[in-house]
Amino acid sequence: MATILETQSLTKKFGGFTAVDEVSFNVQQGEIRFLIGPNGAGKSTFFKLIIGNHEPNSGTILFKNLNIEKLKMYERIKLGMGVKFQTPSVFSELTVLENLNLANNLNQLINIENVLKDFSLVNEINILAGDLSHGKKQWLDIALATLSKPELVFLDEPTAGLSFEETEKTSEIVKKLNKQGITFVIVGHDMDFVKQTASKVSVLHLGKIFFEGSVSEVLSNNGVNDIYLGIS
Repeated sequence: MATILETQSLTKKFGGFTAVDEVSFNVQQGEIRFLIGPNGAGKSTFFKLIIGNHEPNSGTILFKNLNIEKLKMYERIKLGMGVKFQTPSVFSELTVLENLNLANNLNQLINIENVLKDFSLVNEINILAGDLSHGKKQWLDIALATLSKPELVFLDEPTAGLSFEETEKTSEIVKKLNKQGITFVIVGHDMDFVKQTASKVSVLHLGKIFFEGSVSEVLSNNGVNDIYLGIS
């Protein structure tokens, strides 16, 4: 498979602190890649560098072989990226249907009925997004981020605060979208979600890639267990 995302020696410093330290990283088209690591590992900063919320001090970001580190987030989205932040960014005063129709008008004609079914939102079609349960709000937010069928989607902690059943449903949603051609990079702490969903995992520690491999390889790595308590 072709490489869809690559960073080369990507570095971000805040004063004298190096949050991301010469990270070289690549994602193949069709992957569901997870970024995990202990608090302070650099996951959030790395995520923000890739989507355009931070500018790197040095290094390169390539999306579909295009150099994008100088582009704003909206410019990266126009190239085929989708982004879902940890806190849902739905329009709370609009209904579920109005949220989807607004995103649909901005993108392309999508069968909204199928979207409602895929995201378990059929019964909430006329409910204000602000009145949805936390889980349903997360699903609506993922729907909005993926409605235009971007090639690469970034999800930040999409199962934070969800029940085990809601986490399973979120995994089903991501895997179905992946089969439809969307590559995912997901920042997460929820190891149940990682186990159910990931095709490959990258472990960050002290601003560097510490280990990469399959879920089973990560879980069985003694070094990972030493730095990241609670994943076994």
